[in-house]
Formats: sequence, structure tokens, C-alpha cells
Amino acid sequence: MPDPKSLLKNIENQLMTDEQRQAYHDKLKAESYMRWLAFYYLGRREQSKKELRDKLLAKGCDAAAIETLLTEFEAEGYQSDERMTSALIKEGIGKQHGTQRIFQTLKKHGLTTVRSVSAINAWIEMHNDFFEDLLLNDIESDTADDDPDEAYEVDWLAQAVAARVRKYGDAIPTEPKEKARQLRFLQYRGFAADVCFDALKYDLTTLANR
Repeated sequence: MPDPKSLLKNIENQLMTDEQRQAYHDKLKAESYMRWLAFYYLGRREQSKKELRDKLLAKGCDAAAIETLLTEFEAEGYQSDERMTSALIKEGIGKQHGTQRIFQTLKKHGLTTVRSVSAINAWIEMHNDFFEDLLLNDIESDTADDDPDEAYEVDWLAQAVAARVRKYGDAIPTEPKEKARQLRFLQYRGFAADVCFDALKYDLTTLANR
């Protein structure tokens, strides 16, 4: 027995004028193309909702249809601002970027949930499975292993020192000109001012012994 919805659709299609039928098929074609584009972009890498919307609009897709698609994709888990936020934070930490650089990157992608250092730490704690490898290397807890409920915190000073050493070597700068040069580098990497100044006082050995 034919499906009632399919039967109704066939009847409606037969009652259409040629212009209506063409418009209907053009709409289906446009929606199919939009859906293909969305999956293509998401297949390349994670996308924020804003980023995916902007890319689809740039391809001439209908704005209302885009919003419907974004709602569907979010509900189905194809697109997730939560996953994108985690991915960008993890990428920033992995590249030894500071908090300000990470915040700027998140804002660029339309992600504004995480706006402070404490929010980054809370986000990592909430999504600890995603950050497991970083937690073992670049993120440390202030407590011993027998207190698993203690929150993890990113060691931004260690991040800054590692970035400085990677760029300029392990020697602590002493000349004003060299200090200024390395300070500008750390500021460009997005570290807070106090972290930048402190990072000039440590090499890897003194950092480990602090």
C-alpha cells in the first residue's frame, strides 16, 4: 500500500503548474546542495554554528533554510559549538598560546561561552575526557593523586616559558633590548602581562624547581 505522505506529495505535484513544479524542484536542488556543502565543510574539520552559517551564506544558500539546517544538524550532533570550543581550546594550549589568543580565536568563531581563565579551567574539567592527553602533560593539579575531585588548572607560566625557550633558547634574558623582544613575543602569543614578565625570569630548570 502506498505511503499516504508520498501519495499526497504525488497528487500535489500533479496539480502544480509548470512554473510551480520548476520552483519546487529548484528548491529541492538548492536544499540538497546546501546539505552537501554543510557535510563537506564538517567533514574537513569541526565548524562552529557561526562559521558554518557564514560559509553557506557565502555560497548563496537561503538564510531561512540555513537556520533550519543548523537546528537539525545541532540536534543530530553533526555540528556542535561545544565540540568546537573544546577543539579550539585544546589546539591553543597545544600551540602554547596564551589566554588572550585563545579568547580571540573563540570569539572569531562566534563562541563566547568561555571568556576567562577560570572558565577555561572549568571547561577543561567538565570535558576532561577530551583533554585527557593534555591533562597528563601540560595541565596540572595542585593536589596529590589521592584527591581526584580537585580541579585541574592550566599552568600558563609553564606554557609561556616553554614558548619562550622554544623560540629563543633556555637562557634567561638579561639585556633590556632582549627582554623587550621576548616580552613582545609572549604578548603576541596572547599571554597575560604578569605571565609574560614572570616567564622572563625562568628557564626550564628553575621552572621545574619552583
